[in-house]
Amino acid sequence: MKKTFYIGLIFLLFGKTIFAQSSENNVVSEPVSDSISSTITILNPEVLTPFFKQLQDLETTKQGKIRMVQVGDSHIQADFSTNIIKDVFQQKFGNGGLGFVFPHRLVKTNGTSKVNFKSNAAFSSSRNVRPVDENPIGISGYTISTNNKNAVIEVDIKEEQDFANTIKIITPNNIPFFNIGLSNGTKIALEKQTIKAKNHKVKKGETLSSISRKYGVSVDFIKKHNGLKSNNLAIGKNLKVGEEKQIESEVSKSNFDLVALAQSNQSVVYHSSKVIDEFYLIADESKSDYKLSGLLLENNQPGITFSGIGVNGAKLSDYNQFDLFFEQMQVLEPNLIIVSLGTNESFDRLAASDYIANLGVFVSKMKKTNPNAAILVTTSPPSTLHKRYENTYISEYAKGIIDFANTNKNIAVFDLYQAFGAENGVKQNKQKNFLAKDEVHYTKTGYEAQGQMLADALLNAYQNYISNK
Repeated sequence: MKKTFYIGLIFLLFGKTIFAQSSENNVVSEPVSDSISSTITILNPEVLTPFFKQLQDLETTKQGKIRMVQVGDSHIQADFSTNIIKDVFQQKFGNGGLGFVFPHRLVKTNGTSKVNFKSNAAFSSSRNVRPVDENPIGISGYTISTNNKNAVIEVDIKEEQDFANTIKIITPNNIPFFNIGLSNGTKIALEKQTIKAKNHKVKKGETLSSISRKYGVSVDFIKKHNGLKSNNLAIGKNLKVGEEKQIESEVSKSNFDLVALAQSNQSVVYHSSKVIDEFYLIADESKSDYKLSGLLLENNQPGITFSGIGVNGAKLSDYNQFDLFFEQMQVLEPNLIIVSLGTNESFDRLAASDYIANLGVFVSKMKKTNPNAAILVTTSPPSTLHKRYENTYISEYAKGIIDFANTNKNIAVFDLYQAFGAENGVKQNKQKNFLAKDEVHYTKTGYEAQGQMLADALLNAYQNYISNK
C-alpha cells in the first residue's frame, strides 16, 4: 500500500484561495525547538480533572479509550497541528484508532492525509460557512450528497497503525443511506472517465453564431471561455467550444461482500474482529438521495483517538447555527473538546463582546449535548490584517476568553497568542519561518509548533495533576 502522497493545502478565507503548499506525510513527534515560548501554562486546569483522571486510568490499567476532539477553521481542516497532538498522545498512551474523518477530497477541498477517498459518483457539498438549505450540516461542518443510486465511495486507510475494527457511518437524521462492502477479490475501478474539452480552429467565413450552432453552445459561452470582448474572430484562432466533463462509471454490486450493520443512536455501526485497511460505502438503492456527515474509525486497542474537525473560513457562529453539529458530536464520545476559532471573526472585525457571546453559545450547546466532555479553548496566535496592520482583534479576543474563563470557571484556556509572542509575535514568527506570506496563516512548521506546544502544555498539566493528588 502506498505510504506517501501529495496533498494540496488550500486555505479559504472569504471563499478565496489564500495559498497552496504540498508536503510529504511526515509527523513531527519531537519537541519543536524553535517555539517562541514554552512557559505558557493552562488556565483553569481543574476543569480538565475528569480528563486527567481518565488519562491516568488508561495509563495505569492499559484499558479503554480516551477520545480527544479539536474544532476549528482552516488550520484544523488541514490536519497539521492536530497530527502532532495525536502523535504525541498516542505515543504516550497508546493508539486507539484514527478517529473522525471526512471525505474532503470528493468535493475538491483539503483534508487529512491519513485516508484516501475515491468515488465513481459526483458529489455536491454544503459547509456551515455557506450552507445550502436542503442540506443539514452536522459534525464535520460539511455535508456531501449525491442522487446517484450506483454511488460507491472507496475508503483507503494508508498506515497500518490506523487500520480499523469499528466503523461508524454518520449521516443527517441517522438515515442509513449507505451499506458497507468489502472487496471479494475482484478489481474495482472507481475513477470517473474524463471527457476532454472540445476545441475549434476558426476557418474563413465562420462567425461566433455559426460556431455556437455547430457545437450546441451559446455565443456567450464561447466568449466567456475564450476571453473574447467582441464578436470579431481571427482566422486560425483556436476556440474552446466545450467543457471538460467527468462521466460517472457503473460499479457492479457483485464485486462486494456486504457486512451486517447495527443501528445506534447517532450512527450506523460495523464491528470487525479483523482490522480493516480498505472498505466501501455503497449507496442503498432503496433511497433516492444520499448524504454523508462523516465516519468514525477506531481499533480494538486501548489508547487515544484524536479527531480534528475544521472548516475553511469558519467562525463560532457558523457552528452555532446547526444543532446537528452538537448532536452528532455524541457519536465521538469526547472526553476533551479543544475549541480553536477566532481568526475569521477578526477579519469580519467582529467586536470582542460579540465573539465572547458566540463562544458562550458554543460552550453551552456543547455542554448540553456532551455533558461529560471537558472543554479547552485556545486563543488565536498573532497575525496581521491584510499585511498592513497588527490584528488587534486577536489580542482583544484573547483577553475576552481569559476573562470569560475566570468568570465562568467551566472552560480551560491555553493562550497561543501569548505563547507565540503576543504583540511582537508577527515579527518573531516571520523570523522563525512560522508565519505564512499572507501573515494570517502559519506555515506547516508553524502549525506543527502550535500542536507541539499545546500537547506539551496538556502533558505538563497532567503531570501536575498526578503530583498534586
